[in-house]
Amino acid sequence: MAKKSSKMPKWIRDTLETVIMIAVLMAAYNFFGPLVFKNGSYFPWWTYPYSVGAALLIVGAWNFAARKFRLLNQQLKDEEAAKQRAQIEREKQAARQDQQEAVKRRNRNQSKQQSR
Repeated sequence: MAKKSSKMPKWIRDTLETVIMIAVLMAAYNFFGPLVFKNGSYFPWWTYPYSVGAALLIVGAWNFAARKFRLLNQQLKDEEAAKQRAQIEREKQAARQDQQEAVKRRNRNQSKQQSR
């Protein structure tokens, strides 16, 4: 079955996927940890929602900033490529013009030599 395209931006989807994985791992650690190692230090359950909220903010900010930096970097690369294409086009135009001038010069010199 084909996957439906989501209306949600990719950075938000990535943030939610990451935070859900973090939340599941935190809950598993806090729930199963005391069963495995009795004397461990585990966080109180009342801090769990705050931890998930903080993870949402931190991971969301990171993904948003990374997206902005990728877009900015891509824009700079596109501008550089456009400048290079323009430079190549100018060089080709100059080469065509030089070639046309050379043909004119050659014809002029040939006509001068034939007239002598």
